[in-house]
Amino acid sequence: MSHFGILYSFDHTLQNWATYKSRIAQWFIANEIGAKTDGDGVKRRAILLSALSDTTYRLAADLALPKKLDEVTYEGILKLLDKHFTPKLCGFSERHKFYAAVQELEETPSQWAARLRGLTAHCSFKNIEETLRDRFIMGMLPGPEKEKLFTQDVDTLELAKAVEIAESVRSARFGAAAAASSAPQQNQLFKINPRPNNSSNARASKEKCSVCGYTNHKTAQCRFANYKCKKCNTKGHLRRMCKVNVITNEEGESDDDVGRSAFLIDK
Repeated sequence: MSHFGILYSFDHTLQNWATYKSRIAQWFIANEIGAKTDGDGVKRRAILLSALSDTTYRLAADLALPKKLDEVTYEGILKLLDKHFTPKLCGFSERHKFYAAVQELEETPSQWAARLRGLTAHCSFKNIEETLRDRFIMGMLPGPEKEKLFTQDVDTLELAKAVEIAESVRSARFGAAAAASSAPQQNQLFKINPRPNNSSNARASKEKCSVCGYTNHKTAQCRFANYKCKKCNTKGHLRRMCKVNVITNEEGESDDDVGRSAFLIDK
């Protein structure tokens, strides 16, 4: 006889009992196995026990002692496993987990809201939707999504709308980033970066000799240090470095020009 769906085995070391219990119940419904077709639960007990792994089956057998598993009803086995796998929950402990939760780095707003709702299962909040909305916004990662939600009216904003706004801002942000990365870049082919004139900078940084005016040596090393200036007749500098005002002669030639010619003679 064919059945709907696949009934996987259950290993308590790898899987969650509450989740598996819900899945096997749905499998029974899909295959019309229930109180009408299996009034004493013998068939459901056999299917459940055959779906348990070896380690889980041994655990269930130990929990059933002093009875044998085949002496315990289907509902009785469910109660044994429920009692063992479902720890007693502390309301304030569960609320602490809820309020301490924050959005993870790669978590979308929708995923964050779904995970947060799951944390409220045993919190017994009186106004769960408002509490969820507040924690959803407060626990979000810093960014445009959170900033946008902070501008909304606290009296009218609902959780579903907050998730919608956050998803919209996130999509717009990713879309803008993708558009910016695909935009054509400026053509750098013909862009020429001028090279710095190192030689001129080096010359400018050198100190001129106060005797002859050249920059390839220091004043104390100048070989013209004992020469007399042809302009002021003072020893210690050449005409080109003389501080006396330049006087233009009748022919329009300045003393400084004459000095340049004389400098060749001085040399």
